[in-house]
Amino acid sequence: MLPNMANNATDAPSVGFQIPRNIQIGVTILAVIVIILAMIGNTLVIYIVFTVTHMRSSTNTLIANMAFADLLMTIDIPYILKWVFVWDKWFGTFMGTALCKVFHSAQVGSLAASVFSLVAISLDRSFGIIFPMKTIMTRNVVRFAIAMTWLGALALTIPLMIAVKNTELPGMYFSCKENWPPMSQITYNTFLFTTTYIIPMSIITIVYTLAGLRLWSRKLPGHRNLMAHKKAQASSRRATAMLITVVIVFALSWFPFQALEMIRVLNPQILKDSTIPMEVHFVIPWFGYCNSAINPVLYVIFSVNYRREFYRILCRGTSQRSHSNAAVVGEHTSRQRGERDSGETSNFDLWDTHL
Repeated sequence: MLPNMANNATDAPSVGFQIPRNIQIGVTILAVIVIILAMIGNTLVIYIVFTVTHMRSSTNTLIANMAFADLLMTIDIPYILKWVFVWDKWFGTFMGTALCKVFHSAQVGSLAASVFSLVAISLDRSFGIIFPMKTIMTRNVVRFAIAMTWLGALALTIPLMIAVKNTELPGMYFSCKENWPPMSQITYNTFLFTTTYIIPMSIITIVYTLAGLRLWSRKLPGHRNLMAHKKAQASSRRATAMLITVVIVFALSWFPFQALEMIRVLNPQILKDSTIPMEVHFVIPWFGYCNSAINPVLYVIFSVNYRREFYRILCRGTSQRSHSNAAVVGEHTSRQRGERDSGETSNFDLWDTHL
């Protein structure tokens, strides 16, 4: 899958072919920006979730898991960028072969882990809205979901790792690229497109649609006071809007590359006969790679808690302990005030305020 990032429309380049300098410079600048933003943003997301007590909700834990997947993609970007300069050239020895297989398959593993995490997040969010008085996503269930996310990602990378070969070309160099048996690549890419895009996006669309209908039409249990009811509704809608936006951005980021790959595999003649500029074929995959840097930005835009924590860490505000205690005390005080206003509370608030 990955080596075709550089030559989606054609077969392997002829000897001596050089990618235009403007493409190399532009892609390199973009890669550096993505690496910096993704490393800082996703590292902070993971740090916040695992060190700030009031941020350790089931949804945030799954968000941190997706941040791990985005970091995996970020670490793989230098290998992806390598194709813009030297194509499939690599080095020999056992280490060269091992790194060839690992780096080459990391893109698929990261993509699969990210989309499976989005499915788990959508289920977690939807369960909280549809069944507000029940705790379905317990700690053990979340752990199981994370384990299945990475096991599923590993299962999808194994065929690719087997197909990738680090071959020495006589008198030339070592070549790290995919070497599929006839028809196997079509089967694998079709299966990959189905399991990492079509099915997950369908599940997410269905569960968010059901949750949205329930959220916009119901009266929340435990809220007799109109103001408390409206506040809880607004809070839940903001959090759900953030997560839906993350899904939409992910789908839009990866769709051009996924579609281009399927066309290249199923009917490459279409791309050969097209007049699409070479620059487009190099830019399209980077929409997907940029998604790793976009997610933390969306969290900061939509979530007050993430925005506050990012500001605290980056601007060296209050200490972590005092801030966490203040947040917990403030949350407890607000909950007590809500109890006095409405006479009862629901698990919905408890679940929703930590996003």
